[in-house]
Amino acid sequence: MEKSDIFNVVFLFILNIFFLVAGIFFNSVVIISLWRLRQLRKKLCYFVILVLSCFDVAVVAITHPFLITSTIYYCLEDVNEIREYIRKFLSFILYGFSMSALLILNVERYLALTCPFFHQASITKRRLLYAQVLFIVATGILPMVHFKDQTVGNILIAVFQSLLLVLFISSNYRLFLIANSKLGDERAAPIAATSAGNDNRNTRILNLKNISTCSLAIGCFFACSCPQMVYSVLRFVLEVQPYDRQIWLFNLWSSTFLSMNSTFNCLIFFWRNSILRREGKKFIDAFQRHFN
Repeated sequence: MEKSDIFNVVFLFILNIFFLVAGIFFNSVVIISLWRLRQLRKKLCYFVILVLSCFDVAVVAITHPFLITSTIYYCLEDVNEIREYIRKFLSFILYGFSMSALLILNVERYLALTCPFFHQASITKRRLLYAQVLFIVATGILPMVHFKDQTVGNILIAVFQSLLLVLFISSNYRLFLIANSKLGDERAAPIAATSAGNDNRNTRILNLKNISTCSLAIGCFFACSCPQMVYSVLRFVLEVQPYDRQIWLFNLWSSTFLSMNSTFNCLIFFWRNSILRREGKKFIDAFQRHFN
């Protein structure tokens, strides 16, 4: 291998090991913290975040080891199409789970802001889970098509991700404008005289902050998935073989970036929520004391 290839492979190998450990640890902290905090878990958006973190643990625990072994096979120039098909198939399924949870989170926050009465009366945990299952089935179709015909699968995946990108950007831009406007009004408004008024105001401000957190998570997802979209387009336009040395390495890199999103999600939730941050710190401190 050339020196540039050696550098890429070593860095890719180390990066996947790092995010494997970090992703499992931090997502586990999010799951444990949300499970212990009933005041957060009973809220719909945090319930969806709990589901998302469970999917993200699965993504991290399965896709990063696959990528590590694929990197080793790349070094050995050991091409096994069946093995790579299995890796891509399982990875696409798991990415679909995580993406569907993000989609549910976005829809739930959108309804909470634009249709608050409908959201309060009609949106429940059970219905969110039903919607989650429906989206999982829908997103599971794409990996199956890709497994049967890679060319058609790459086209469909690129189109599907592009449509989601347009949908998420437009909806979150509207949510961002509404949230900023309402948050400014809430902060500028005089403090209510009653404790009930204060509680309602704090709840509205918290909901608006949760919306901006959701937007950050979705933006992070598409930033991490852009290389994979570029890979799908390149495969279609250039009509190169999937195990050409350069395109194979680019696929490993793009898949790694997509898997890294599952670690970034939990870091965003920690950064944006002080209660979750405090509970996570307590858990980490207890973890350190146990091993010290």
